[in-house]
Amino acid sequence: MSSRASLIELATLATKYAVKEGATEAEAFGVNTRGYVVSIFAGQIKELQSINDVGIGIRVAVGKRLGFAYATGTDLSLVKEAARRAVKLAKVSNEDMYWRGLPEPSPVYPEPGNIYDSHLAYMNPETLVENAVALIDYVSQYKDNGVILSRAGLGVHTVERAITNTNGVYRIDVGTHAHVVVSTIIRKDGNVTPAVFKFDSSRITFPSVERTAERAIEVNMLCTRKIKGLEPRGYTVVYVSEALAELLSVTVLASLNGEMVVRGRSYYAGRLEQKVMDERITIVDDGTLKGGDNTWRFDGEGVAMQRKALVEKGVLKGFVFDNYWGQRAGKTSTGNAVRGGYASTPSPGFTNVVMLEGDASPEELLDGRVIVVYNVQGAHTANRETGEYSVLANPAILYENGEAKGWIQGATLGGNLYTELESKVELVGRLVEKPYPGIYVPWIRIRDVRVAQQS
Repeated sequence: MSSRASLIELATLATKYAVKEGATEAEAFGVNTRGYVVSIFAGQIKELQSINDVGIGIRVAVGKRLGFAYATGTDLSLVKEAARRAVKLAKVSNEDMYWRGLPEPSPVYPEPGNIYDSHLAYMNPETLVENAVALIDYVSQYKDNGVILSRAGLGVHTVERAITNTNGVYRIDVGTHAHVVVSTIIRKDGNVTPAVFKFDSSRITFPSVERTAERAIEVNMLCTRKIKGLEPRGYTVVYVSEALAELLSVTVLASLNGEMVVRGRSYYAGRLEQKVMDERITIVDDGTLKGGDNTWRFDGEGVAMQRKALVEKGVLKGFVFDNYWGQRAGKTSTGNAVRGGYASTPSPGFTNVVMLEGDASPEELLDGRVIVVYNVQGAHTANRETGEYSVLANPAILYENGEAKGWIQGATLGGNLYTELESKVELVGRLVEKPYPGIYVPWIRIRDVRVAQQS
């Protein structure tokens, strides 16, 4: 740092500066991120990047007028100027009639496990490069099969967070995080398979690059034989964790966000304690999950993280709120104020989303004639208010009695995820996977999904 003040001391000074400038309330959120990232392109190391990003975001209220500014770095003069700028912006802003103040400190804060490891905190860049080389070497063993490591990224970070406000919040936290992202294709005999992405991460160990690559290659191998002439109609579809997570994120999770409820844009608004999904589905948001990607002691406003049920055995139990939108809904924060970093203000979001396991084995999921969808493209076009979606399944594999028959190139899927999760679920898998950061879901089998094959 460029000053001798710690991150929490800088945050405290920032709130004092803001009050001196005329703020009636002030909050300062500091983040210091240090680490390294290695990028791989076309089977070669492209870049080793050092990450060293620190700054303070300052949110203030002058009555019911709000302002926000941030300072990059830790120079005291820059922090003071950001506080002055935040107050100046607040004074010229329109009043927010719904503003009821910053949160108070939580009575108790959790002590989650497995969020910091000293070995990751002090991992040197040479070790990260060694892992990258090991990944390249592992994939090269499959070159005779046409396997290509198209892209990959490896990273390790230490993140320090600090927050203070004029209502008495004063919290610090530190955590580590390591991740591996791998994308492979097979190019052979004039044919090219879809790119398959696989992800793994940990807060306390470096993920296995070999296992991550192996998982991607396994799916690539399923695409070397093609299925043509698929009749367009309703099919039984198995969504693997990546595909399910993509669709959930833009529909179900959007409707479980408290801001969307208050704005009247949630499919689930007004349906608390009603059955909205199959009874085998339970979804929780758990900011205290041991080793979770997004586990911390406090959220982006200094409110204690917690575990909360959103859907329990198919029954809607709640929504996620930050302090502002919780107050607007007549409720309290659920510890779900999420920020993109020190340069952004908080809003309701998710920590670690977990769909609990079902009881179906892989053999049961693949029984009969089913289409297994490993990933989807175009999920962002789904209608979050109605649940309707139309996506490209890439790849989708036809299975018959557990045996892969081939890749359905150009398969498109259409349906309504809300109604499918409520009345068309056949099986929920017993293995929960983490396809993306902070989301943990099993495979799920759904009947009568519209599937067509583009010519």
